[in-house]
Amino acid sequence: MSKSIWAAIAAVALSLGALAVLAQGQGRVVAGQEAMLFGAKVSSWARLDSQGRVLEAGITLPMSAVEKAPLPGPGDKPQTEGGPDFGPEVILDFPEVVRKSTFLDHLQLWWEGFGHPPERYLTPHFDFHFFGIPKSEVAKIDCKDLTPPALELTPKGYAPAVPPGANAAEFCVPLMGFHGLPLSEFSAPGQLKPELFDYTLISGFYWGKYLFTEPMITREFLLKKQNLDLEVSHPAKVGRKTLYPTHFKATFDARANAYQLVYSDFKAGE
Repeated sequence: MSKSIWAAIAAVALSLGALAVLAQGQGRVVAGQEAMLFGAKVSSWARLDSQGRVLEAGITLPMSAVEKAPLPGPGDKPQTEGGPDFGPEVILDFPEVVRKSTFLDHLQLWWEGFGHPPERYLTPHFDFHFFGIPKSEVAKIDCKDLTPPALELTPKGYAPAVPPGANAAEFCVPLMGFHGLPLSEFSAPGQLKPELFDYTLISGFYWGKYLFTEPMITREFLLKKQNLDLEVSHPAKVGRKTLYPTHFKATFDARANAYQLVYSDFKAGE
């Protein structure tokens, strides 16, 4: 039997094993999409209660994908924003029940081997963009609309995505939009902490709308198999009636040798 067939069998076994571990919790688990990331299978899923309501929506990230994430060599260069090769490594739709009843639509996973500016984030890390709009809409984010998000869209505990009076063009990223940072990322108003980060939870905007929630987590942090438990803050009024997650967890699952990145505690908002 060829090595490729053995690899495929191993990948299927790992995927089924991860679902089996998830199924041991309360509620029914519904599988979403799967994709390969650095030789490992990443998958989306949801956990539903007995009435079919979403309790959790998340992804399974095998540790092997974290371990094999390629670090840049001497001659390598980071992706050019908006360039022909600029894009995420993985895109995963959530199950239909999640897309229909909650804010979450799909995940776009970016591997930032070089990190990216500002200086605090110049360390290898993963950007997990959990979008509340379809992929087709994300593809239209071209940073031609530089209208800053209204200040009332700033979630509680966050700094404005575009500081008042700043040049909005300096803060917009194609295929993403504007990024709002938690106040905990700052050592003083307008001044990021000087040391490299471990993790943070970003709020994203474009077209004057709240579009995504984004955990950024370093490879170094994930390799230590540490857990995260963070509150998710979103604008009080977002112009859309749906269920919004209020908690995010990144939990290392020893039985599956994988991380479960999970949004939960969905609350009604508009």
